[in-house]
Amino acid sequence: MSWKMTSNSGLTSESQLTRLVREVLKAKDFSLDDMPDDFNAHTEMMRFDASEATLDANGLFQRDSWRESVAEILVPTRERDTDGNGQLFTVPGFHHRPLVAVIRAAFSEASSRWFHLTPFKRFWKSPLTGREQRVYDELYTSDAWNKAHDELQKQKRDDGCQLERVIAGLMFWSDATHLAQFGNASAWPVYLFFGNQSKYVRACPTTNACHPIAFIPSLPESIVGFIGKYVKMKSISDILTHCKRELFHALWCILLDDEFLDAYRNGIVIKCHDGMSRRVFPRIFTYSADYPEKVLIATIRDKGVCPCPRCFLPKSRFDQLGLKADISARIKSVRLYLRDKVFAAREALYKLGAPVKGAAAERLLKAFSLVPTLNTFNERLGNLGLDFFPMLVVDLLHEFELGVFKYVLKHLIRLLYAINHESVALLNERYV
Repeated sequence: MSWKMTSNSGLTSESQLTRLVREVLKAKDFSLDDMPDDFNAHTEMMRFDASEATLDANGLFQRDSWRESVAEILVPTRERDTDGNGQLFTVPGFHHRPLVAVIRAAFSEASSRWFHLTPFKRFWKSPLTGREQRVYDELYTSDAWNKAHDELQKQKRDDGCQLERVIAGLMFWSDATHLAQFGNASAWPVYLFFGNQSKYVRACPTTNACHPIAFIPSLPESIVGFIGKYVKMKSISDILTHCKRELFHALWCILLDDEFLDAYRNGIVIKCHDGMSRRVFPRIFTYSADYPEKVLIATIRDKGVCPCPRCFLPKSRFDQLGLKADISARIKSVRLYLRDKVFAAREALYKLGAPVKGAAAERLLKAFSLVPTLNTFNERLGNLGLDFFPMLVVDLLHEFELGVFKYVLKHLIRLLYAINHESVALLNERYV
């Protein structure tokens, strides 16, 4: 206790001290003779890190280690060329982890004992009326997961595999973040959660349910000079915006590699934590991001004619939001990926030398709020049944707590101030 009280850092909690005594000092296999006289924690950590170099690179928990890749994009040059005028530009520094390796590791870890492998539907029955009501609370109780599970069980296999078929429910999050109050330091992480876990487990920081899988790099400043070699500086802003979209989907093309596509189609055999081998099929259910990132993911225009990433409802009808006819209108105008129009616009850009926002591209894309970038999710997984628009779910932090709720609260406070400005002070007193 003297060491605890005289610790200069003050970071050692009582629970940590209790754990040190119970799990280390009183452990049966602990002996002071095993501790060198010149023990130094920093030296031991360096030795521990160096020992990783001797581990098998194909080991279960080594295969999901971080890698660095280089992304390639084509920069349009406004020149007519039937073979394509795109100039190759490379963007280094893409740090990521292989998705299949992360899935293998997650299903083999001790925390996977809480994974739900068979979906179901949950109902609540009123003790008074006996009426049953469907409860929507977890991803593995959703219609989407139940449908995907049923389709998976009906698949015919030619290899005679009799292993249990289960789904790895992938839930992606990403958010570009500033790291400092001053300066330009920023990070753009991509996280992966597994919908097999309960939301109450995923939300607990100590469960380590969050798996960082990538850090998206920004376009280097050298791209301005690179573009300037081929086009006038006046029209560079539209090309830069186009290149940012191209980079985002080029990076996701690296993440959705051939190994992941094979796993999506045929599954991967994993010996789970309970000792049972299962054939696991990854399925992407959700991708949560704020609106600017949803625009990138869905390859649509930011606040265009049809700004919603899930339907073609025009901006001119936003005044009808919340009305009874609004839901039926959204269902009737559900957004579809119009690849032919996007491909035709890219032909105009890269072969006819048309501007990014020229008449040729606008005529094809503007009415649907599309952009001349091929969507990686559709290109890689579209033929395997993925419709990427429904996966863009509501981001509670940005779209509700910092969006709808924040502005509704501000509007209510303005009304309160207009009625009686002293009421605002009373409101503050109640919630101080």
